[in-house]
Amino acid sequence: MFAKPAFITNIYSALQPYFVWIGLVAVVSLLLWGLISLVLRLRTSPTKGRRLTLKERLSRRRAQILITGDKRRNPEYVTMALQNYGNRPVDLHAPRLVFLRWSSERKFRINSFGGFDDFPMWLEPGYEATYRINLNQFYDRAPALKRATRLKAEIREVSGKKFVSPTIRLKLI
Repeated sequence: MFAKPAFITNIYSALQPYFVWIGLVAVVSLLLWGLISLVLRLRTSPTKGRRLTLKERLSRRRAQILITGDKRRNPEYVTMALQNYGNRPVDLHAPRLVFLRWSSERKFRINSFGGFDDFPMWLEPGYEATYRINLNQFYDRAPALKRATRLKAEIREVSGKKFVSPTIRLKLI
């Protein structure tokens, strides 16, 4: 009856160095796998899925979009200003206007202004591009947009980073 624990301890003491080495190899392989997956995840842009270069990851790119209406309520024209206040130039795709009403949204990509293809746009640090947009052209194509209560703009950089403007109110309700 007392021989079983001694037998188990003898087997355990004989196998103990093997368990230590097996455990050590398992822990090291898990740490190595975790480190590799973390590095690969950091190199992947969450918005586009493209791997960013080291220069793209380390550079400080900051663009800002500001939208202002010509009137407080029911504006006919909206002024969109793209500003780069970072220390690196940004390469921007075409902006999107997003019309919002409750939980629904409708997005429109703006490819050109006044017949000139401005996008993709290379915006140097400290510079600003200002565009004036007539909202009636959107209301004519989609009459349901007249019921939209809010408007915002979003723009993506070529590397996948997304910049979103503050929302402005078009109507009260």
